[in-house]
Amino acid sequence: MAQILRYPKASIGKNDDFLQVDVVEYKPPGLSAGSAGSFALGTTEQALGGSKLLSTILLPMPQSVADSNSANWGENTLNAALAAGLIAGKETIESGDFVGGAMSKGQELFSKFQGAFTSGTGQKTASSVFSKLAVQALTGQDANITGLISRETGAVVNQNVEMLFQGVNIRTAFQFTFDLIPRSQSEAEEIKTIIRTFKQEMTPRKGATGSTGGGFFVKSPNVFRIQYRTGSKPHPFLNKFKPCALTNMSVNYSGSGQYATFNDATPVHMILSLQFQELSPIYAEDYQNIKEGVGY
Repeated sequence: MAQILRYPKASIGKNDDFLQVDVVEYKPPGLSAGSAGSFALGTTEQALGGSKLLSTILLPMPQSVADSNSANWGENTLNAALAAGLIAGKETIESGDFVGGAMSKGQELFSKFQGAFTSGTGQKTASSVFSKLAVQALTGQDANITGLISRETGAVVNQNVEMLFQGVNIRTAFQFTFDLIPRSQSEAEEIKTIIRTFKQEMTPRKGATGSTGGGFFVKSPNVFRIQYRTGSKPHPFLNKFKPCALTNMSVNYSGSGQYATFNDATPVHMILSLQFQELSPIYAEDYQNIKEGVGY
């Protein structure tokens, strides 16, 4: 049975808010082949579904309770000439006639851009492009075509700047800080065990002596499930967490600004700081099974 550690060592009422941290055995996400020739990657969240619970740590609400979500959008440019070329290439591939299709699309593109280069600005732009090529041929040095066009015409090619989705993000790390002030001998022992448990479970393992690999590999540390709770139930408002790694931990043994201990050498005031990082990103589908609160 998994050990249960708690600070402070007091009964929890049905309306008391606290942070529950479960330590679970880490399992790698692995790889799996999908059906009909598809390929799928396993997720850490799925792999940890049946992980062994090693211990549970109950802590008071941290000094700061906050969450932060982000979406990875970035600036992207695409001028008309490149866009037209991409469209032509796509249509050529889809037609199946690579030679004839390419010639046809090339002629079509030429006719579309011919009008643009017959204007005064278009002629100067074409002149600047050929000037750049001449500079390269004569000196071997590259010239900035955008700068040349701007100098000649006072205009630049429209890059059609857009913000486009760039991919998923892992949420920024969660920082928790706790004041630990032992009020009894048993509470001092509990605090010591809590600190030791966090330190040990965040540390990688060499594996048992004589195990496969002969010390060449190191095993991943165990991981953590975090949950805000009210009494015996999940907190009805605050955010949820995906499985996390404990990436940073610090303990200040002189929390009041000056070192002092009880008769048994236990510090009278300690400050425990924990930094947790979720193992996988948040997707819209993750909210579907959450019926209350703010979700992730």
